[in-house]
Amino acid sequence: MSTTLHWITLAAYVLGSLISLGFLVRQRQGLYRMGLALLWLGFGLHTLALAAAWVEGGVLPATSLRQSLDVFSWALMGAVLVVNLRLEVKILGALAGPICVLLMLAASVLPVVPSVKTAAFKSAWIIVHVISIMAGYGLLALTFLGGVLYLTQDRALRAKKMGPVFRRLPSLGRLDSLNQASLLAGFLLMTIGLISGAVYAQMALGSYWRWDPKEVWALITWLLYAALLHTRLVQGWRGRRGAWFSVAAFAVLVITFLGAGLLMPGYHSFSSMSGFGGLRP
Repeated sequence: MSTTLHWITLAAYVLGSLISLGFLVRQRQGLYRMGLALLWLGFGLHTLALAAAWVEGGVLPATSLRQSLDVFSWALMGAVLVVNLRLEVKILGALAGPICVLLMLAASVLPVVPSVKTAAFKSAWIIVHVISIMAGYGLLALTFLGGVLYLTQDRALRAKKMGPVFRRLPSLGRLDSLNQASLLAGFLLMTIGLISGAVYAQMALGSYWRWDPKEVWALITWLLYAALLHTRLVQGWRGRRGAWFSVAAFAVLVITFLGAGLLMPGYHSFSSMSGFGGLRP
């Protein structure tokens, strides 16, 4: 069931992304509403697909790279749709939709790894840890997209090139509001994820901190986003400087999510997830 829902979700995302791109070109409100409705439909189906995979596998479906990319795609789409309810940055669907499609396609071609059905992966702490971290990553990815849009708009204004692209971009003020809202929510969720992960590590491994490569990179990422939040709220680093900072911080987040999980040995790496088999929460 989860596999069927996965492909139906992908179809909804593809169609919604194409229509959203059509809105970007033609600027017709009907296209925007249709594309948004399809992306909401895809997100609902995506949620059902993950829930079905959770029931079928018996554990949260985020123990392999394939599953993690799928969950990250869900988190990014959810962040875009929820934040858009308040700020209505209409261009986001045309940007985030194709990214989610690519993430799901990448997940689809990766090998299927059987879920690790151990008590260690059924703890409420690990569930809170994974969901909050991934939701936070989705919101911080949205901060990155907002930063890129801000820099694009700012460059057009500075160069006085008021072409068709400029007219389709949101105002700098709205983009800055998008960056701050997604940064605040994303940082809060990432903090919850790190705290719950530390509590779980103490229960399962007997230590809150073990200097695992992914733990170290997660701390570096958290410190960078804490610094970004501080510079925005305390030092007034809004606008271009904040946008560049968000782009740099997201690059480190990608290293944490993919680099530490794929290239660095440790109990957080995707290849060693089965190592939790002997652990008990």
